[in-house]
Amino acid sequence: MQFRFKALQRMREPDELDTPLILAAPRGWVAVFVLLIVLAGAVGWSVLGSLPIAVRASGLLTYPMGTAPVQSPYAGTVRQVLVSPGTAVTAGMPLADIGGPGGAERQIASPFGGIVISVGVVTGEVVSVGTTVATVGRSGTSGGHLVAMLFVPESQSVGVRPGEQVDLAVSTAPSSVYGLLRGRISAVSPYPLTQEALDGLLGGNLATATYARVTAPMLVVVRLQQAASTASGYAWTSTNGPLLPLQSQVGVVGTISLGSQRPISFLFGQ
Repeated sequence: MQFRFKALQRMREPDELDTPLILAAPRGWVAVFVLLIVLAGAVGWSVLGSLPIAVRASGLLTYPMGTAPVQSPYAGTVRQVLVSPGTAVTAGMPLADIGGPGGAERQIASPFGGIVISVGVVTGEVVSVGTTVATVGRSGTSGGHLVAMLFVPESQSVGVRPGEQVDLAVSTAPSSVYGLLRGRISAVSPYPLTQEALDGLLGGNLATATYARVTAPMLVVVRLQQAASTASGYAWTSTNGPLLPLQSQVGVVGTISLGSQRPISFLFGQ
């Protein structure tokens, strides 16, 4: 039987009972202390810190009462189009002249006041009953001021209520350059919007495919904060915002601030 030299040497030496036992090297203690400090910081942050709670939803800028098509109640030939996009109209104001059988001429009038968003006919076109002559943004009594309509999925609408702050990223004004448009929620629909309600609000069935892809959304109306010092007439997170006025039917993405929550509350599912 052979023994290793170091093992035999160890057996010949007396027990070193007075030698202190090293449980960990100094470098190991440093790692333990660092780990404890990080753990204490994480616990303190989870109890004393806060996380912002926000809901993001897409939508568009429009006029307070939505957008509606004005359709022709007559069949005939368009003799004259009397408005163009951007024209302000009042209830009863003529939009186009339609020539009918025997040389009769009828005018198609707007049933409500607002701003013409688009014109659907041209002079000389033959139209039938129900043809969309123009699409009008119904400004109501707002004086032409825009609002943002956001379409929030019903599952994310809990806690969304009037008065909450909203920041809007406008598709035609990059937020990295111009900042975000500021506003506050003025109204929240009590029930999700049906397909018919969306079509009537936005003037066509394109809205259904865009804003109600999975479930019927809740309508959140955001009143924009006005600012006379900016070119757009509205307040932005930057100093001036874009140098051009805002237009209706422009897409936006809104971030609705719902306050904050302690990180530890997520651990208990609150």
